[in-house]
Amino acid sequence: MAIRPVVLFDLDGTLLDSFGSIGDMIDAMLADAGHVPCDRVALRRMIGAPLDEVIRMAWTGPDEVLDAARMEWAIATYRAHQLRGHAPLFFDGASELLGALRGAGRRLAVVTTKGAAAANRALADGGCLGYFDAVIGGDMVPHMKPHPAPAQMALRRLEMSPGDSVVVGDTSHDMHMAVAAGCLGIGVTWGAHEASQLREAGASAVVDSMASLRALLMGD
Repeated sequence: MAIRPVVLFDLDGTLLDSFGSIGDMIDAMLADAGHVPCDRVALRRMIGAPLDEVIRMAWTGPDEVLDAARMEWAIATYRAHQLRGHAPLFFDGASELLGALRGAGRRLAVVTTKGAAAANRALADGGCLGYFDAVIGGDMVPHMKPHPAPAQMALRRLEMSPGDSVVVGDTSHDMHMAVAAGCLGIGVTWGAHEASQLREAGASAVVDSMASLRALLMGD
């Protein structure tokens, strides 16, 4: 794979070990609505999907209709809990990878379903915010992954083209976004989706470790 000067990173499940905290914030939102906790097995399969789809899956009230107004409340409540909650930790080797890429002159951006404020906070808490030229949150775009809008916004901010770019993510939604935006996609298997799902979604390569991802992105 040819080296691309721009790398667009997904956040949750790719750089951040955040499944537990996502589940906690979904459950906190559900508790505020008087509902029982979500099914964590089903939730893991939904990680990376648009937030409204995740909430619709997790909504456990037997009688209450999740209409547009209630969905707006659920999203706002989830994002409020996300800001108050404990920021997730970076996977081992992630910060070193970002530093190496930045040192090699790469342009980096985050493209995430997480709200922009929570994304910036997580990056700052991990000492990695300064590596990124742009942070695109799910609340900044009219359409979330798998739509190409998040990647397109990041590339506009960086004034770069899709042909110069690669998307790195752990879900089929990331890979579908990459293909739709005209970028290469690299799937990582330590997050939500398996290698077969990532390849079926259009990943040009799939890696099983942060070291392998570094070698691929750096051309080692």
